[in-house]
Amino acid sequence: MSTSRRGIDAICVAILSILFALSGLQCRGDLAVIAIEQADPPDVAKLSPDELDRRLEAALAKRDFDAAEPLLRRSIELRPREFVPLYNLACVRSAKGDAAEAGVLLVRAVENGFDDYRKLTRDSDLAAVRAANNGAGDANYRKLVDNWAIVLNARRDANLNQIRRIFDKTDADSKVEYAEHIDEKRRFIYRTAYTESEFNKARAELDAIADWAEKAVFPGLWNPDEIKLDPWVIIVLPSNRDFEKWLVFTFGPGVRTGLATVGGSYVHERKQLVSQDLGSTLRHEFFHVLHWRHLTHTGVEQPYWVQEGLASLVEDVEPLTPGSDVKPLPSWRTNIVLRRERSGTLLPLERFAKQSRDKFLSGQQLANYAHARAIFYYLYQQNKLGAWYAAASDAKSPPDAACLKPFETVFAKPLKDFDKEFRAWVRKLPEVAEEIRPGMASLGVEVESGRGDGLVITSIVEPPGTKERSFLGRSTLKGIQGELKTGDVITAIDKKPTRDIADLVRVLSEYKPDDEVSVSYLRKGVAGEARIKLVVRQ
Repeated sequence: MSTSRRGIDAICVAILSILFALSGLQCRGDLAVIAIEQADPPDVAKLSPDELDRRLEAALAKRDFDAAEPLLRRSIELRPREFVPLYNLACVRSAKGDAAEAGVLLVRAVENGFDDYRKLTRDSDLAAVRAANNGAGDANYRKLVDNWAIVLNARRDANLNQIRRIFDKTDADSKVEYAEHIDEKRRFIYRTAYTESEFNKARAELDAIADWAEKAVFPGLWNPDEIKLDPWVIIVLPSNRDFEKWLVFTFGPGVRTGLATVGGSYVHERKQLVSQDLGSTLRHEFFHVLHWRHLTHTGVEQPYWVQEGLASLVEDVEPLTPGSDVKPLPSWRTNIVLRRERSGTLLPLERFAKQSRDKFLSGQQLANYAHARAIFYYLYQQNKLGAWYAAASDAKSPPDAACLKPFETVFAKPLKDFDKEFRAWVRKLPEVAEEIRPGMASLGVEVESGRGDGLVITSIVEPPGTKERSFLGRSTLKGIQGELKTGDVITAIDKKPTRDIADLVRVLSEYKPDDEVSVSYLRKGVAGEARIKLVVRQ
């Protein structure tokens, strides 16, 4: 049984009519009505949504189905488009021996977005549904299972149609229209407002991450027999205009002030990934897609800190090329961990891992993300990442909600000793430059964040070869070969992507003044390249 309800407003997928036409599925509408219209006890009807959720979570955790049922019916009445309470009520009715109503509720859950075939066929609380009709299974359940390919295709089409309605306009100064690319092997559909060349570079990076993830972390992730049971994921790389619209639609009007740093998101319940940039945000959210897919394959749950630590691991990596392995790098996040260890404020591992999701996302959110990434970066450097994940994914082991036992298993030592060695490693981490400081190599331009494919040149600071800082109002920087102009979007230096400020600082920190570099740029959507001699940052 699923006890989570964090998938807000799951998509209502128009699956039923397709199933009726192709498979003769019968939905007993009288039971569907009964599922909602049975009278609620007075106290349940008066509960606030938050209190309703709290009581429901507690009842399901204790498997108190008598207490959970009226709470679930009330939750369905309040949130008729969410599949989680529908699915949970199906489990409750099945556990109570009512396979017929459970089957109807499962159909309605699928109609509203439920798409986990493995949970549907493995959940022990649905045993009565599977055993109905002398072992043949309830008719509604049986039709869902037998026509799962139809279910997934209908969900894909409905999901894609909704995405097309939201992401339909490019920026006023862009000559690029939205394009769609299908990855049949992995069941991904990309909808992108970027130029074909920039999208292809990002797609090659994601393919490299996907291949490495199967080899190093998620074994069997791309097994064709597993993939055919998986729902399609829509990956959207939108225009600035549509990203702003999506932000408000998803997070509310307060997003412009309260969540100004939101660069993208993957919503697993909707199978939708949206990313403003083609760099660290996209890699982070894409790894969530891979991790969630493997979790559905194994049926194992893992805590929030594990999910965010793994996704953060691939934010800062060496440049990716087709067939290359992912090689994580120290980053601004490891700087945070280094500073907290030096100041004595880095949490003990046991206390850190046992934080609730809400606590993890509290005022110490940046520090918690940094700590999580550092743990997995340490596992990677010790060649223990795959072994740790295998131990954390072992469904036969006793449940470990905080995922702490795998450290003792893999390193063959008590948790406190592991934490001590981890802290010693943290103290030796290199401090990564977070800005181009005086004396460092510089292109001789000022930049600001762009739309996600690179950094926009806002001014030319100093002509090449000069020692003094000069604001001359220049709009062109003459290079050894070619030139850069204000408004150009710097996408790479010596083929190393520079999609955000952190990328640019990290790449330039590898060079010295007077070094020559090849700068890839976009000028009004057209790709170009210039050779520039680096100067001293004044």
